[in-house]
Amino acid sequence: MKQIGIKDFMAYNYPTGIVSSPDGKHAAFAVVNVNEKDNCYDSCLWIMDMATGEYKKLTNGRKERNFIWFDNETLLFTSDRDKSYAEKVKKGEDWTCFYKISIHGGEAEFAFAVPLKVSKMKLAGSKLIMSVKYDYNKPDFSHMEEGDEKKAALDAWKDEKDYEVFDELPFWANGQGIVNKKRNRLAVYDLETGADKIVSPEYENVENFWVEGDKVLYIGNLYTDKKDVYQGLKCYHMADDSIETLVEQKDMSIDYACILNGKVTFFASYMKLYGFNENDKLYTVENGEVSLLADFDDSIHNSICCDCKFADGPAIVHDENYIYFISTLRKQSVIRRFDANGNMETLVDRQGSVHTLDVNNGMIYFSGMRDMGLTELYSFDGKEEKKLTSFNDEIMAERNVIPVEEFTFTHKGIELDGYVIKPADFDPNKTYPGILTIHGGPRATFGPTFFHESEMFANAGYFVFFTNPVGSDGRGNAFADLSGRHGSIDFDHCMAVTDEVLKRYPQIDEKRLGVMGGSYGGYMTNWVVGNTTRFAAAASQRSISNWVSKCMTTDIGYYFNMDQIKADPWSTPDKMWTHSPLKYANMAKTPTLFIQSDEDYRCWMGDAIQMFSALKYFGVQARLCLFHGENHELSRSGKPNHRVRRLTEMYNWFEKYLKA
Repeated sequence: MKQIGIKDFMAYNYPTGIVSSPDGKHAAFAVVNVNEKDNCYDSCLWIMDMATGEYKKLTNGRKERNFIWFDNETLLFTSDRDKSYAEKVKKGEDWTCFYKISIHGGEAEFAFAVPLKVSKMKLAGSKLIMSVKYDYNKPDFSHMEEGDEKKAALDAWKDEKDYEVFDELPFWANGQGIVNKKRNRLAVYDLETGADKIVSPEYENVENFWVEGDKVLYIGNLYTDKKDVYQGLKCYHMADDSIETLVEQKDMSIDYACILNGKVTFFASYMKLYGFNENDKLYTVENGEVSLLADFDDSIHNSICCDCKFADGPAIVHDENYIYFISTLRKQSVIRRFDANGNMETLVDRQGSVHTLDVNNGMIYFSGMRDMGLTELYSFDGKEEKKLTSFNDEIMAERNVIPVEEFTFTHKGIELDGYVIKPADFDPNKTYPGILTIHGGPRATFGPTFFHESEMFANAGYFVFFTNPVGSDGRGNAFADLSGRHGSIDFDHCMAVTDEVLKRYPQIDEKRLGVMGGSYGGYMTNWVVGNTTRFAAAASQRSISNWVSKCMTTDIGYYFNMDQIKADPWSTPDKMWTHSPLKYANMAKTPTLFIQSDEDYRCWMGDAIQMFSALKYFGVQARLCLFHGENHELSRSGKPNHRVRRLTEMYNWFEKYLKA
């Protein structure tokens, strides 16, 4: 049995985005794999015969992930295989090339190219409905005639690459880079005539869309100076090329919309009781009047933490009669559905994590994790769950996957969950170091599911333990509401689980404890080192240290962070500072490693640098590893060699301070 090491994530297979054919006889999906040589991720399309259960690789281009069914026998996918178009894109033009391939194999054939940067597409008869990335700072080179004028425009555009001009909020976004004057827009491509056109209004950001016959429902956010948190719901009528406003952009955050039994139905929140983190409810709208269809308290997405998945696909889907969605319940994510009358039922309720959904004639297909395993594809026929793929069975059978032990305990009247992974080859007569790991969010959730980082440390001889403090998802709005209390009850719960674990597992050496976490977990790690000296080492990743600077430098800071802290730098600066770990850095004694990416615009590097500098200033051992070209997703989808370096930095840090 092999121990799970730092680089093992490179051997895992990552199936994702299963979509069944219109007739339900086949399903297509992508499989992502690490390409260590080229330091990237390869992805190819696969096809499954639903009658036999057999599946095979369909493409070998290494970059195919974005696809739809063109008909029952053909897939349509995007790729950059054509060198002439690739050269145009390199010069600055926007083109997306589409290819067709038969599910029975053979070479993919070039179908057409659209002079737009397509991110998502859906077929609607002879029309291709698309979400396209549009840059108002950039001339429309793709629609220009070849000649001196186009060449001059391209040359002028190249000169502008040395500058960034910001005149709106947000001006950058994590994973997207600079977004100033950039929008997602709704576009239509006519497959018969080859004509393309953008149909959504100027400066409206199209955040999602759904094709309903000859209509397209879409969520839009129109702004020209500062993007707010409210969205509108609109309907594009293909028949007469008109747009109808169904729900005005004024007081709702909208996540999903469809037509059930002839009525527009959607998930949304007014955000009145719990702010921007408030769970959605189910609504209908008719003649401009919004009505509550179903009032419930759970989330409508998967919040289970994982560092080894690719979730290419929706978490909510629908057919004529039901909306199917993923919901997080305490330590697992389940599949539920609502009917047109607002009646809800839970269909798949099993320990694990569900990532993406597809539904066809009542049959549900999903990607997910089961039984401490990696991601595979599954189906559910209304009675029985069936495992469809075994991409990782052989890999996992060879490795020492240590189970997560669970317990519950009560702290100050609140029941909390505790999770422990024992060290490999555990001997009850020996003592071991332990690491408290704190999840991000804070509205995320730990459960007894496979987590590569934790398994790696357990296999290296550490106890790894964790909990879901107040602020976590899966237990309703009230439990998840941490607004205005960061660094108080959540810190108390992290210390409480540490006390409980030490009591239940006397083999843990309380003088050799570490703490680590990323994002909100990085915030809590920074808070921990400034408010207690019980930990001998810490690893703070993509962290927050100063709410004053954070709220004015990040993509969500100016609205989400101020909402959650219930303070701002002008009227209540003292409260912001009170909840900032940097305030307590002069009390820190714990050697701390900082892991940070220089393109993380969610938790910008300024916060990590401030906390690192403060610790060095006060004579505390500290180290900052800054990753170039990475963002907030470094630990999950960063370049493979960067992910290896990240884990190596953390491993070496804890080995030095907890084992030396």
